[in-house]
Amino acid sequence: MGAVSCRLTDGRVLQLEDEPVGTGAEKRVFLTKDRCFAVGFYYGSLRDRRERVERLTRILTTYNPTLAANGAYWAPYFCWPVGMVDGAQSISRDFATRHQLVWPAIGVVTPTYRKNFYFTDRFGQTQEKEVRWFTGGKASKFVPQAESGSLLTRLQIAVRLTRAVRRLHMAGLAHADLSNKNVLVDPKGGEACIIDIDSLVVPGIAPPSVLGTPGYIAPEVLANKAQPSIATDKHALAVLLYELLLQRHPLQGKRVNSTRSAEEDEQLSMGAKALFVEHPTDRRNPSVKAIEVACTRLGPALTHCFTQTFVHGLHAPSQRADAAEWEVALYKTMRHLFPMSSDKWTILGKGLPMTSLRGDERTATPVLTAELHQDTGDKVISEQDSLVLWHHLTLHDWHLLVGALPDERADRAARGYVAQHQGKWWLVNTSDVPWYIVNGDTDVVVGRNASVECIVGRTVRIGNARPARVLRFDALR
Repeated sequence: MGAVSCRLTDGRVLQLEDEPVGTGAEKRVFLTKDRCFAVGFYYGSLRDRRERVERLTRILTTYNPTLAANGAYWAPYFCWPVGMVDGAQSISRDFATRHQLVWPAIGVVTPTYRKNFYFTDRFGQTQEKEVRWFTGGKASKFVPQAESGSLLTRLQIAVRLTRAVRRLHMAGLAHADLSNKNVLVDPKGGEACIIDIDSLVVPGIAPPSVLGTPGYIAPEVLANKAQPSIATDKHALAVLLYELLLQRHPLQGKRVNSTRSAEEDEQLSMGAKALFVEHPTDRRNPSVKAIEVACTRLGPALTHCFTQTFVHGLHAPSQRADAAEWEVALYKTMRHLFPMSSDKWTILGKGLPMTSLRGDERTATPVLTAELHQDTGDKVISEQDSLVLWHHLTLHDWHLLVGALPDERADRAARGYVAQHQGKWWLVNTSDVPWYIVNGDTDVVVGRNASVECIVGRTVRIGNARPARVLRFDALR
């Protein structure tokens, strides 16, 4: 395979393979000879060239999170463009003509995907780890079991996805085409990466160039009442999370909305007449797939977000849960994770079954928990939440400090751990912040490398700050 020189707008010259590795709706993609970068050239006709150039310029500069002070943190969350092709001097005219590229050429340069975002299917073919392989559909049958991940890693994927979308929305950007094809995931490692960044909706500069992917397009867009925006991203994000965690689509039910054609029925079922398959009061659209795990089994935090988005916000975009709300809900849910004896994970808490998610395995009981409270100095207030404890659970600031979250600002140093020893449960303090066993007028100090036995009814205050996190030990049975 021959090589073609390609000059970028920043002066760099890349050597490209002369045959494309893929062709999408708008671009033909060519790899560099060293396989480090991919260049997507627009082909066919392009009416909005100036707008595309301005959009790409802003995406590469003003709106680029990888150039910010914490850019290294955000880089793995996106396959963010790193260069642009624009002009008649960028590539040879013969190359452009042979591949029917827009002339003068215009294209976008991105890094190639990391190795963990590829897998070998059951037929020995290398595939990109698009979300569609891991959502319980037909494609899932071709995924080796070792690639499927666990509840833990899927929640980690969900956290990374919501965090990335939050970052886009904070900058006023909408992806406009969040879907199972534009998010790469690694269920083994719990990673996610948003791709196809070059079509972002840039405020005041670039309106949406796509409507989205079927199944993820918001109802108001299908009903011709709105264009892709941050509000429609919220719908697509919720669909992706529902599919990743529950292995089915939230709107694909048995209800028939048109007998004229399958296309019209799909248009109505995902658009003007869309109805959540787990709607708590309107049961007209039962899920096409059997519901093995209801969304309520994931706990109250995620149930609230699904209800907000698919019940209250399905046809009222302003009521949908935003990415930040999903992120916090996922953090709360992960407090309730519990490892099963079979190497699976489940979610436990008051009002939830003491079983695996599918109910096919019971947990050993009792399971120790720490009810979460805040000591304001004047009174102790319940947070109406708890932390499920298990052997070798590492404790961090987001477990022990009021208001701390495991986000991009978090200090990820361990502050302690949970251990079971000789039939007793212990919390071990590995930090310099003293803990206090609350015992009437006299508090017992638990210093660095000291431990406190987890006895049901015992109360432990973390540090002297106000408000201080207070743990009260209890048990689920």
